[in-house]
Amino acid sequence: MLDRLKEYIFRYCLSKQPKREVKWEQWNNVRNILVLYESDWTERNVVIKQLRDSMLLEDKDVTIWGFVDKRDITSLILPQSRILGARDLTLYGAPKQEVIEELQKRYYDLLIDLTQHPSLPLKYLSLYTRASLKIGLQLGEGIHDFMVSMPAEEDPKHLFEQMKYYLSTIRSQS
Repeated sequence: MLDRLKEYIFRYCLSKQPKREVKWEQWNNVRNILVLYESDWTERNVVIKQLRDSMLLEDKDVTIWGFVDKRDITSLILPQSRILGARDLTLYGAPKQEVIEELQKRYYDLLIDLTQHPSLPLKYLSLYTRASLKIGLQLGEGIHDFMVSMPAEEDPKHLFEQMKYYLSTIRSQS
């Protein structure tokens, strides 16, 4: 019952969001990237850090935000990296206002959502991110501008490579 109420509140917040102007940029032109992901329980996230490092080598400004469903987070909060936990959420599953304010301090060229399973906190982060283009796995939320369809248990690195491929090959109309 509570989960359905939380989902209803999310859908209401989604419906109240103003229309955004979507701007498709090819991968080579993207500079600021926010990556959202499901953190592992240990908060090590080796694959995510490898992806971040590969983007840094391409001269991208990368910020990564993850979520893990546990109360106490041991990772440091850094300007370019953050993991949210249960203490960062409101009663109805949304990130607290100060988290949203921190998220919205920057505008990103691209949001890459590597979330592979429905996660209400990550849905909210994706919803409230200020970005020209939002890309993610097709999970049925209606948040992303471009969605990739693949098996849910696929490696996040493969999902990222697919997203990068599409960004590199599809040409903008502008």
